Amino acid sequence: MGLITNGLLFDQELVKRLSAFSKLKKIKISLDGADAETNDSIRGEKTFERVIKNIPLIKRENQFEIIFMFTVMKRNLRGLPSFFKHSQNLGIQGFIIERFIPWGRGRKKTDEVLNKEEWREMVKMLLDFFSIEEENPFPPYQAFQVSFNGEEPELLGAPCVIGKDGLCVMPTGDVFPCRRFPIPIGNLLETPLTQIWSESETLEKLRKKENLKGKCGRCDIKDCRGCRSLALALTGDSLEEDPHCWYDDK
Repeated sequence: MGLITNGLLFDQELVKRLSAFSKLKKIKISLDGADAETNDSIRGEKTFERVIKNIPLIKRENQFEIIFMFTVMKRNLRGLPSFFKHSQNLGIQGFIIERFIPWGRGRKKTDEVLNKEEWREMVKMLLDFFSIEEENPFPPYQAFQVSFNGEEPELLGAPCVIGKDGLCVMPTGDVFPCRRFPIPIGNLLETPLTQIWSESETLEKLRKKENLKGKCGRCDIKDCRGCRSLALALTGDSLEEDPHCWYDDK
């Protein structure tokens, strides 16, 4: 199991309490910059200082993998190389890069969403880190993880899980296709999960590539359906073309 947190409220007592859960292996902490100026402009004043201060507390128990969660947007995109080095120097196990998808309070920052050229620039940064020349295999990935667990850093890609092998369950029992797709497709207090999974009309539409619009529907990358959550957030239609996709099958 893993815990996603802003990392602000850790102290020695809390870390010991968490250590009592043997299945809890990963602590994922939101950090959106390699310096206080960048991170705090997104996360709030002095959050960078507090997160960095708490890292040694968590490491002391020697039980958890510590992974940063980096939400990439216009404001921090070009700081990614520095973030890579900073994460390595802290001795954590890696970081995850996810797109900024504007829901909730993020609706006020829609202008921070990357355009497709900037998303491609971000992918090229990663390819440069790992000396990878071919970029065409990378459009299907909605997020990336850089792992520092081996002798050399490793790059991992995460495709979309909607309708394939993932769901989001909220505290109320509402089920979303994913945590960034806030449209309920059922509720566990009323309907069994297996029934929601097999009978949801929303999931059924999203599973079929031929239902997708624009170039996503005709794309020759068989297993790629783009980011349905980003399409929903920016266009209001989850079947629309992925706004970040630069791939041209021509």
